Amino acid sequence: MRFAYAFLIAGTLAGQMGPMTVKAPERTLPAHVASKLSAADRVLFGKLMTVGLEAAWSAVTQEGYPLCFINELTPLNGDRRLVGRARTARYLPNRKDLRDKIYAAGPQLNYRTAEEAQPGDVLVFDAGGETRSTVSGAMVTTRFLVRGGAGILVDGCMRDVPDLAAMPASIYLRCGHASSVSPLMMAVDYQVPVRIGGVTVAPGDYLVGERHGVLVIPASIVDKVLAKATEHDEQEKFQRKLLLQGEPIYEVYPNLNETNKKKFEEYKKSNQ
Repeated sequence: MRFAYAFLIAGTLAGQMGPMTVKAPERTLPAHVASKLSAADRVLFGKLMTVGLEAAWSAVTQEGYPLCFINELTPLNGDRRLVGRARTARYLPNRKDLRDKIYAAGPQLNYRTAEEAQPGDVLVFDAGGETRSTVSGAMVTTRFLVRGGAGILVDGCMRDVPDLAAMPASIYLRCGHASSVSPLMMAVDYQVPVRIGGVTVAPGDYLVGERHGVLVIPASIVDKVLAKATEHDEQEKFQRKLLLQGEPIYEVYPNLNETNKKKFEEYKKSNQ
């Protein structure tokens, strides 16, 4: 009897709740980046900020790039979307004779990446997965952000992690450490293709990241990827609407039946 009464109350409350809704997360460009971007980049970055990550992944793989998603790193702030353009540096295990020669030639590369960064850049550090040494920290990152930097990817470690987490940037890394770069690693290459996890990142690639990983989009196909992904997103938005209205999955997803296809065409016309 008690069970029946409880079930009746639950059913009554459920009936009072009304239709279910699913709210998409709000994503906007960080102010320190948007204010420094060119007009063209502001439009492009705005599209990358709102495009569906899974739809974009599908479009990139269809273009012949199956290894395009980095999921080995951990975001310091999982509630942010990363959007930016790759600026790369590569590290190797320290070797005294080579290090002395490289470092005598000019500033350390992590300083150059920050000082030469352009608005919307993402610093991509290939540290080979090293977790006993770091590639950079809060001081250099501060200069990077002032230049309009959008984020950092490190296949390795960063120092000053609490300070970095409080900054308006999206940062992905293996882990944190209190050390400096030396004596375990040395920066050897700048603005060259690098490996982050199982993915190759080239300078100028576009990066779109969420809490579960970062998508790498070659610059040469970014417009095509956005066009395909945006079209896909529009259909999925309509399909989600039908499902929330109680339509059976078989008539909606992954393919709309004939009746719902006609409804989708009308939906697109009304939203143009």
